[in-house]
Amino acid sequence: MSSEPPPTAAVCTRCKENPGIYTLRLDPHCSDCFSHYIRSKCIKRIESYKIRSLPNGSIPVFLLPLSLGVSSTALLQILSTALTTQRQKVSRARYTLKIVHIDESLLNARAPPAADLAAIRERFPEAGEYSVVKLEEIYSFEGEGSGEGSGEGDGEDNAARLRQTLQSLPSPTSREDLARVLRTRLIQRLAAQHGCAGILWGSSTTTLASQILTSSALGRGASLPFLTQDGVHEGVLSYHPLRDVFKKELVTFVKDVVQPSLWGLCTAEEGRQRHSAANAISARNITVGELLTQYFETMEVQYPSTVSNVVRMGDRLKTVGEERRCCTLCGLSVDGGGNGLTLGAEENGDEVPREMCYGCLRSTHGATVELSWPVL
Repeated sequence: MSSEPPPTAAVCTRCKENPGIYTLRLDPHCSDCFSHYIRSKCIKRIESYKIRSLPNGSIPVFLLPLSLGVSSTALLQILSTALTTQRQKVSRARYTLKIVHIDESLLNARAPPAADLAAIRERFPEAGEYSVVKLEEIYSFEGEGSGEGSGEGDGEDNAARLRQTLQSLPSPTSREDLARVLRTRLIQRLAAQHGCAGILWGSSTTTLASQILTSSALGRGASLPFLTQDGVHEGVLSYHPLRDVFKKELVTFVKDVVQPSLWGLCTAEEGRQRHSAANAISARNITVGELLTQYFETMEVQYPSTVSNVVRMGDRLKTVGEERRCCTLCGLSVDGGGNGLTLGAEENGDEVPREMCYGCLRSTHGATVELSWPVL
């Protein structure tokens, strides 16, 4: 791991002065140079986005989804420091942040409670505006853009709908997959609702590599350009400022380099791995996403170039063909590759197929009840 100290006599490769107490890309680094490397990777990526003031002269607002994991917490710390520096130098920040935490306690008892956000707000009070949104609030956008009525209703009713729907899915992998889809769509809708200029995802190289293979395994290969690359999705820009940094490096940055340590604030890491890859044969509930996440977190220690190559491969993928109909669940193009899978509702004795892509068809195939998905 990058937190393991190199030989005692090692000197920092960059400054040539201080002891190299951290190993970064095989070279010893001191604390200051390690911090500078991580921050510069993120800031240079941000600068490449060429953020400008809006036509009316106002400062653009970016949505930062905060999972309370290592990556998103590190991103918040880096951006908060950068914004503070901008205000001190030019009396005005180039952009502001809207930090949102999606409360998924309905689905996972180990999910960080909304109260944990208070500690983050106390640590970074001037980073931006903070808010907590429950995952079931995705139903408040039901029917948007389709000419149907709003799905606004009682919060308990929406929670019950979401719980019943996900519990009816055939496997833990399906539940994890569709919960991720709904989380992503909710964040995109929130960004559009608040007029945000874009979304700043806290995805590291390791996270993106895991997402690329997970999506491919689940039949969502066609969605990779939208999920892992910087660009426009549903009219909202999506950026990944930490795409050049490994998760092990962010762990060291958050746990040891930043002072005081941010590790105690990363409450999402405590119950993140519910199943061990070593026990995958007996642990029948392990999901594809969990398995590949653990695989890449192990791989990045000895073979980081392999992890980077997976991300570079994903960056070369492009969408082709004409603009197609959109999946009513994930919002991406219907790829027409259903391989005979269908999921429909009986109406007047006739099957009415839903407009769904292959990945969503796979994840929902075999559901035990009629699904009550938001129509987005």
